[in-house]
Amino acid sequence: MKNNSVAILDFGSSKITCMLANKVSDGGDFIIKAVGRSNYNGFDDKGWYEPDTIKKAVFDAITQVENKTETKIKEIYVGVPGAFCAVASSESSITFRSKKKLDNQDVEDLISKADIFDCGSDLAPLGGKPVYFVLDGGIKCFDIVGNIATKVSALVSFSFMKNYFRQTVAPILLEKGIKKVTYVNSCEAQAMYISNALYINGYSIVVDIGHITTNVSLVGGKGLLFARTFALGSGYLASDLMQVMGLDYNFAMNVLTKINLNLDIHDGDAYSVNGRMVDAKRVNEVVKARVEQIAEHIIKSFRYCDKEIPSNTVIVLTGGGLTYIRGGADTLATSLGKPVKVYTSANPQTNHNEYTSCFGLIHMACSEQKRAKKSLFSIFKRTNKGDN
Repeated sequence: MKNNSVAILDFGSSKITCMLANKVSDGGDFIIKAVGRSNYNGFDDKGWYEPDTIKKAVFDAITQVENKTETKIKEIYVGVPGAFCAVASSESSITFRSKKKLDNQDVEDLISKADIFDCGSDLAPLGGKPVYFVLDGGIKCFDIVGNIATKVSALVSFSFMKNYFRQTVAPILLEKGIKKVTYVNSCEAQAMYISNALYINGYSIVVDIGHITTNVSLVGGKGLLFARTFALGSGYLASDLMQVMGLDYNFAMNVLTKINLNLDIHDGDAYSVNGRMVDAKRVNEVVKARVEQIAEHIIKSFRYCDKEIPSNTVIVLTGGGLTYIRGGADTLATSLGKPVKVYTSANPQTNHNEYTSCFGLIHMACSEQKRAKKSLFSIFKRTNKGDN
């Protein structure tokens, strides 16, 4: 792979996706060169549904990308799904004897001091990221490098991965010949990417309604403050239509592409789907009932959140299910009692809600490359100073 290329592996609730992208700027912009996808049966918060099928799906997704680009992937960023992650935050502060120009080492020291968590045997740390800083007890900012202060405080967000996930994925990647693997909290990468893409400066709640699971993430400043995953997604909508209306799965999925939850439906109205007429009023009632249930679970998720959430927090909907149902976001907004914004992008490559977690991983991988180059540059800079 070229130096400006990044490869990612994303574990969705119904498919595994591999992407290879080229970084085009230090701001995290990228161009997607190849995509590989493989269906599998997913997971919930208790584990994989069919562990024996994961190896084939991972191999297939990665091989598709390698064949399309005629390259061999040797380094990859792996998104750890919310069901296999935990998030916690802690504060730290440093007081200097006199005014000091702050640098990257001060940031690292704040992160280190805030790391008070014992992972135990079930979790592995994924690292910490500052959410925001406070200078001299009053000035709140998101980047302190170059500022001058006598005291600096920080709220730091830490992510952790269940060892169960790594114990499953690591041997598969090693067998595929990929030895350098970086694990990333997928919810964090996705939520931060969406907040940046939509220019949200304050707090935001990102709701990713997948096929089987839904991820709810709270972003504040430059870090993830809270995340929760529950086993309920858009795939349940088709199942509901099958059970209530006696439809087969494929036809139920086709029905979902035709409905509009914003329509004023009356008795006798029908949707025409593949030459068949389907009771529109009943279909909308069934789908709305499930969307209302998803909204209830989103609200319940925040019972576990100890962070204060401002009333003007932006709610963003993404994922490959509800975003593509006409009136889906509006129905969710009505059930939540809050406006809901759907992720969109002016770039045709990234205007796909089903892949926002992949875009987040690519964006984070590009950013990590930028930080690594900066660190290397600073090392040479210090060396040069010492030689003079």
